[in-house]
Amino acid sequence: MVFVDLYLISVILAFAILAVAIYKDRKNIEFKYILFMRRTKRFRDEIDKIAQKSPMFWKIIGNIGIIISFFVMFYTLYIIGNQIYLVYSGVIQQPALQILLPTPSSTGSSGPGFILIPFWFWIIIIGVILIPHELSHGIIARAEKIKLKSVGLLLLLIFPGAFVEPDENQVKKSKLLTKLRIFSAGSFANFSISFVIFILTLYVIWPALTLPTTSMSLISVNETGPAYLAGLRDNMTITEINGKPITPTYFLYLPGFLDSDYVNKAIYFLDNIGNSQPGDEITIQADGRTFDMILGDHPNFPGQGIPYMGIRYQNNQVLESGVAGYGGILIQLLTMIWLFSLAVGAFNILPLYPLDGGLMVQAVSERFFKKRSKQIVRGISYVLLIALLYMIFGPVLQNL
Repeated sequence: MVFVDLYLISVILAFAILAVAIYKDRKNIEFKYILFMRRTKRFRDEIDKIAQKSPMFWKIIGNIGIIISFFVMFYTLYIIGNQIYLVYSGVIQQPALQILLPTPSSTGSSGPGFILIPFWFWIIIIGVILIPHELSHGIIARAEKIKLKSVGLLLLLIFPGAFVEPDENQVKKSKLLTKLRIFSAGSFANFSISFVIFILTLYVIWPALTLPTTSMSLISVNETGPAYLAGLRDNMTITEINGKPITPTYFLYLPGFLDSDYVNKAIYFLDNIGNSQPGDEITIQADGRTFDMILGDHPNFPGQGIPYMGIRYQNNQVLESGVAGYGGILIQLLTMIWLFSLAVGAFNILPLYPLDGGLMVQAVSERFFKKRSKQIVRGISYVLLIALLYMIFGPVLQNL
């Protein structure tokens, strides 16, 4: 019997349809090496209508965006600093940054430095991230009476996207607050979408699709961790913690979804182990047996009171309740959307020129340190770029 991969066929058909569309519209498409660009006036007119309905409203939104974006910028820098320390100390042994790529398969996977997700998930996620991001730049720009030179769609190899191009000369002559509103708008849109979808998934979608109890299958147990010392082994199934059935919270689902070697899954057991601290003893029921475990101090977050078990697990509730069907697909997609929206927004707001965060830093430095603005922006960008490269290649070089 010949097996036909319908998912792969759908991906091939999608590229075929795209190729035909590009060919038919080739007179209106700009082609530069591996970049296709399609400009349109229709999107520009729609952006203008939205912005002009209430310019003051969008300016207020822009002010909020500035505050949130600067907060996320500094917090992300703190996280990067912590990750660099963990890479240097050998705790993280895989690239700490990962690129998101599509796969023609219906199942995703991950490896050192990359995450592969199903093609159609990838298309939806990219659309949800990029379109609101660029539209927000355009709306705030028009609310500030900045002309939009062009609006359109683009395709860079297999990476689809959108673009909004405000008039650079007008932006340069604008006040600092105007510049910051425009530059922060895209990432703030990503943060807003991420928050809304997270709340929707946590309080509406998840409760509607889950059962009141669950169990956990241990994918792997760290041989030096508390769980292994207590007697737990790979492939065991945990049913109770401290005499209570495991509650299938969304936070319990996330660790299995976020399959990352350096993020220990024990931190998401907090809903089930109450206020337990490192050094406390808990009782676990697994495979009909009882195990007493002394919680360790989480190696990734030393001294922060986060308990450590040394396990990776799978939430069986997702399989047992039927959520593995369309409901499971919906939860996976929504989880990917809010996670990657947050991640892309946070990365884009880093003070790395020419990212939006770098443009924000440039605007501030031009206002207060005009003579040294270029050196400041260049210096910050170089330092951050080296830090990011170290997060990617540091673990590899240290393992040589």
